[in-house]
Amino acid sequence: MDKAKVWFMNARASRFLESTAIKGRQLLEHSGWLEGLAPGDIVAVKTHMGEAYNVGYLRPVIVRTLVEALKARGCRPFVTDTTTMPYHPWISRTLALDHLETANFNGFNQASMGCPVVIADGWLGTDDLTVELGGRGSYLHKQFVARAIADADAVLSVAHFKGHPAGGYGGAIKNLGVGCASKRGKMNLHGALAGDKPVIAPDKCLKRQCEWWQTCQDCCPEGAIEVSESELKVDLAACVYCFACANLCVNMAGVGAIQRFDHLPALGRRIADSALAVCRTKGPGKVFCLNYAIDVTPSCDCYGWSDTPIVNGVGVLASADPVAVDKACMDLVNQAPGLTNSEAEDHGALAPGAHKLNIIKGKDTEPQMQGGAANGLGTDQYELIPVAQDRGQGAIATFYPEVRARKLKAMYARQHPLAGLDAASFGRATEAMANPIPPKK
Repeated sequence: MDKAKVWFMNARASRFLESTAIKGRQLLEHSGWLEGLAPGDIVAVKTHMGEAYNVGYLRPVIVRTLVEALKARGCRPFVTDTTTMPYHPWISRTLALDHLETANFNGFNQASMGCPVVIADGWLGTDDLTVELGGRGSYLHKQFVARAIADADAVLSVAHFKGHPAGGYGGAIKNLGVGCASKRGKMNLHGALAGDKPVIAPDKCLKRQCEWWQTCQDCCPEGAIEVSESELKVDLAACVYCFACANLCVNMAGVGAIQRFDHLPALGRRIADSALAVCRTKGPGKVFCLNYAIDVTPSCDCYGWSDTPIVNGVGVLASADPVAVDKACMDLVNQAPGLTNSEAEDHGALAPGAHKLNIIKGKDTEPQMQGGAANGLGTDQYELIPVAQDRGQGAIATFYPEVRARKLKAMYARQHPLAGLDAASFGRATEAMANPIPPKK
């Protein structure tokens, strides 16, 4: 397979048009991908709109700027994500209703996006399409893809590149593979349909002496957990491995009687298989990926918090190949020096060239890319192409269509803010000003 093209603009900014949001749109336009879309095409703009109280997710203006580019092409975009499994007891995106409330809380709604915001797998997460992988999957034979995304003419993945506790990292592959899967699609890719289960250590359980025991029972949507005064019972045959109890027991209770079974070599490849299923719902050239390697936190935007970044902002990367764009992001993050007061410092991963997330997570975090290269989703061989910022008059006119100060001239003629004031009486001149001349109006 030939090297994939990955276009890149770095994260530094010092003047107009160097906004991260504008860089994303300019990369999208520079790539030529928009030219393959037709007026009237329905485009799913897939992004993560953030968990409640998380502050690391991509800012709404980044997504809105891309929506405007699609609308300028004559397309019909909608911003979208899917429901969760739920993952932990208090996650705020379990039903479409919850998810839309959280999205609005975080600044994503029809008014702010300039297009509909749609939860693609429906009210409960069962509105989906079963997609056959045709024998290409490393682990999955078929997958459930959210209906609204499967039915769209094209998909624009808008991903925040960062670490992830289960997948190792999150980028384009995960944004497609997990974010475009329905609720049962997530159960499938997490291994539940193949029989994966949490690890149970009943002897560690504090039973009803644990302050979280009632929450432990309540958070299981299958009703598979029973905590009595004398024992912990978990019906593993009923379990769909949604993570809620394990995250509660480990992260909140600090007990570990129920733990996640995160076998990343399998999970990463399942995520890549799921991403392949999403891409199989589209024609050639109808999927494109933008990765924003900014605020590179060690964990995902699915939690209700964000830790400090492990490296400085790297930049915006774009490609039609989800494997290549993720690989380029990972390489750039590894090449960067780590930041103090972060998990990079905690785990001794500050050196340029250190495999940051591998060191922090204590395991190989790249099975998603390995799986994507193996199943034909893409290639990990890429050409990084720096793109110069367009600062011309046309770009200014696109993002700043008018000189706002121009309106002041006529208004000042009618009512100048300094009219009738003795300007010199309001203070003394700066010492270095050789010939101070107070304005007279």
